[in-house]
Amino acid sequence: MGQRLECDTVRDLLPVYIDKMTSEATNHAIEEHLEGCRECCAVLEQMQRPIPAETAPEVKDFKKFLRKSKMSIFYWIMGISAVAAVITCFIVNLAVDKELSWFYIVVAGIVTAYLPAYVWIASPKNKFVRALAVVNVCTFGLLAVVQYVLYYLMDSGDLWFWKVGIPVALMWTVIIWFAVACDIFFHANSVLIVAIIALLAVPANCITNILAGEYHNLNDYFASFVSNGLANVVIGMILLVIGIVIQIRKKPSVKR
Repeated sequence: MGQRLECDTVRDLLPVYIDKMTSEATNHAIEEHLEGCRECCAVLEQMQRPIPAETAPEVKDFKKFLRKSKMSIFYWIMGISAVAAVITCFIVNLAVDKELSWFYIVVAGIVTAYLPAYVWIASPKNKFVRALAVVNVCTFGLLAVVQYVLYYLMDSGDLWFWKVGIPVALMWTVIIWFAVACDIFFHANSVLIVAIIALLAVPANCITNILAGEYHNLNDYFASFVSNGLANVVIGMILLVIGIVIQIRKKPSVKR
């Protein structure tokens, strides 16, 4: 019973002892007891350990509040900037052309830039995939707005939206999402993904030029390949080899 009381007394004095507020005689008695009592030594060590700030609920709540506050301020800044740009273009377009025309292109461009950024910031997970999906949708909308404004409001250019705009946009969408799928399903490294895009860009550029009517004979095909496609092939093959090597090395070895 005496040992139990002595331990209780020492443990009650430990907080004051740690703060160096006990007398020399008390210090001597506590230290003498600690030399022969492992349990009290363990209690002392636990008391002397610093409390991690991250484990305190109040600190976590405060940090969460700060993050939300910063995001709210950023959203307001983005919104105010977008509204200011829209109002400015609205006034300038009316003042110069006496009607609204390219103003609609500016609005569509702002939406295409801001909406994916908002989705990236606001999404709790899968930020890149969700933002990329929004970019794809907004891109088609932007192309449609550009076609409408140029052809119907500004009487400039031809009807290229269905013949060139949609096929090219769909083709590049497939290429980008193929690369994303390689990352999601096969966990491909970034070098390998860039290599895939670089190699697929060669036929994509060729198809784009065909749809745009840039090629008239075989010499045009050859000149375009030498000026654009050949560099993509070389860089793509080099990155492909590097990416495959990285992919093989990062695979965990199978234990037998």
